[in-house]
Amino acid sequence: MASLKTQTILNRSELVAHFDRSAATYEEGHGDARRLLDYRLALIRQGCQGRSGVLLEIGCGTAIHLAALAPSFSRLIGTDISPRMIATARRKLQASPYQDRVELRVDPAEELGTIDDSSVDVVLCVGALEHMLDRAQVVRQVARVLRDRGRFVLLTPHGGYCWFALLAPILGIATRHLSTDRFLKRREAIALMRSADLQVSRLDYWTFIPKGDMPAWTGVVLEFLDRVGRICRLAALRGGLILTGVKDG
Repeated sequence: MASLKTQTILNRSELVAHFDRSAATYEEGHGDARRLLDYRLALIRQGCQGRSGVLLEIGCGTAIHLAALAPSFSRLIGTDISPRMIATARRKLQASPYQDRVELRVDPAEELGTIDDSSVDVVLCVGALEHMLDRAQVVRQVARVLRDRGRFVLLTPHGGYCWFALLAPILGIATRHLSTDRFLKRREAIALMRSADLQVSRLDYWTFIPKGDMPAWTGVVLEFLDRVGRICRLAALRGGLILTGVKDG
């Protein structure tokens, strides 16, 4: 494992530059890509509650979730702050039989300037909110574009996870890729949703072990702890936080 170095980010331009550099080589770094994608998709589908209209993914990266979810929605929109991520996503979607359903746009999640008010049934954000500069503004924009009773499905690292909160600091291992990264704890995530008048209909934990950022032996230990956390419902042993926020009609 290469030592994780935290990159200092001072403004949006530096954030865009970081993800532009990552676009060409972006891949799953924390385990078997197919297995982890299937696992996330199952969680996402639970959060969507059978909705099949318009899906917006913010911070969509290379659109791996959009490509997989395309058969279930009539229209899908992916936005990202990085032009190169969007360009990479467009190339990958060329092989999809559902490519005509998917629109990809360079549009920061804090603005969503290309998305109309009350035009989206589901907003999805997977492993991206922690990198965004103004999370409160992002969630306000999510609330703006959602239709009444629309759902915001958020999968993000859990700030109260024992790896982030205890073990990594003891071992002297960095856990943030960017200086602006922020991992939300349960109460912070709920407060963020409520600040935009989104009602939290679900809050749970999911298996997220950032194996690409830790020694191999640590990953083995955390897999065991995750199993204990699932059985005993111990939040501190779970690496991912999942919330669904609903816009009141």
